[in-house]
Amino acid sequence: MSATRIVLSLLSLAVPLRAFSLQMSMMMPMSIPVHNTVSRNDRIVFGTAAIASAKNPFELLDAAFDKGVRKFDLARTYGHGKSEIIFGEWMESRGIDRREIYLITKGGMGDDKYGDPNRVLLDRETLMGEVESSLNALKVADVDMYMYHRDDTRLPVGQFVIWANEIVRSGRTASWGVSNWSFERFQEAHDFAMREGYVPPKANSPQLSLANPACEVWPTTFSISGKEHDEQVKWYQKHGVELLCWEVLAKGFMAVSDLWSEETVDKSFFEKKVEVGTDEWRLQRIQKAYCNEENWRRRRNAVNVAKAFNMSLAQIAALYAMSISPSVSVIMGFLESDQIDDVKDLHHYFFDKHCVIGDDEAIESSVKLIDLREWLHEKDISEHILSRSSHDVPFTVNMAKELLLVK
Repeated sequence: MSATRIVLSLLSLAVPLRAFSLQMSMMMPMSIPVHNTVSRNDRIVFGTAAIASAKNPFELLDAAFDKGVRKFDLARTYGHGKSEIIFGEWMESRGIDRREIYLITKGGMGDDKYGDPNRVLLDRETLMGEVESSLNALKVADVDMYMYHRDDTRLPVGQFVIWANEIVRSGRTASWGVSNWSFERFQEAHDFAMREGYVPPKANSPQLSLANPACEVWPTTFSISGKEHDEQVKWYQKHGVELLCWEVLAKGFMAVSDLWSEETVDKSFFEKKVEVGTDEWRLQRIQKAYCNEENWRRRRNAVNVAKAFNMSLAQIAALYAMSISPSVSVIMGFLESDQIDDVKDLHHYFFDKHCVIGDDEAIESSVKLIDLREWLHEKDISEHILSRSSHDVPFTVNMAKELLLVK
């Protein structure tokens, strides 16, 4: 792959998995073992932000469907509307039963591409128009979840709740959620809905990665990557709220072991004045967020674990995100069908996050990786794991069953 193609992939909204993982010079490009049975995996979400740039979008969607992917994330702004059109045409041409897939789309940003906090204020008429445009493009009568693509703190949360409930009552969506809302605003909206008798939001879509961003990655976005968000993640799980997490591979930082190395990153670039929306602007935001000493340390640890289990760095990064909570699903931007093979079975694995984020002692004593399909039948699984684990909360068979999530 040429250097030009790699740079263009890095700066796209969705990062191809294998486009990075197969370039790693420090590791053998071996996929996770594939078992004979194919199960539906609802923790891997097909992100369609860049599907319009795929060589053959229909073949890619066919491959995903055949490999058990049933959850698809779209948005009115993706590909300037092309992603929804492509997906709708694919479903129609293949005769896909609408109820066989879980369909998510997002809106409410108007013509704003980058999360501008000063964009035109959303109103009811505009929102309902976007909903209709999305449904028409998708060629469906409803979606499973409609999400506000960004928050707008100029509007009270109650207004968002009321509008979303109108969409639910109309039958155009089964549920609703938000993308890139702060925990405080989400909790406020949830409380308002419960108090006033409305349907509460059932999902939030924040950034989550083994590479903990040092700052806001994109304008008006939020992350749950840091340890300081642990209690928030527990709250989401307790209240049945799904976390649809994006940029799990940190725009390639956690997929290519020598990308943006300590020796090559010039931190003075972080403060350079650049034009919003350009490739230089994108690269600056990515590097400023992810390129720091702690994240480089985590990447080295992840590379070591990947080598030990004949896996790719990208697979370890995805497993890390899924290990944070059973409420976490990961949005992956596939651009080639074989990328799906790398992640379609990851929901069958228990991964100990301490093996990549812990100190030397925690790394040494951590369980690291277990194929739950092989271990669940062992009655002494909990004793075996406890004898090797430094978990704050002991891993048990019930936790294993919860994490397995086989449909």
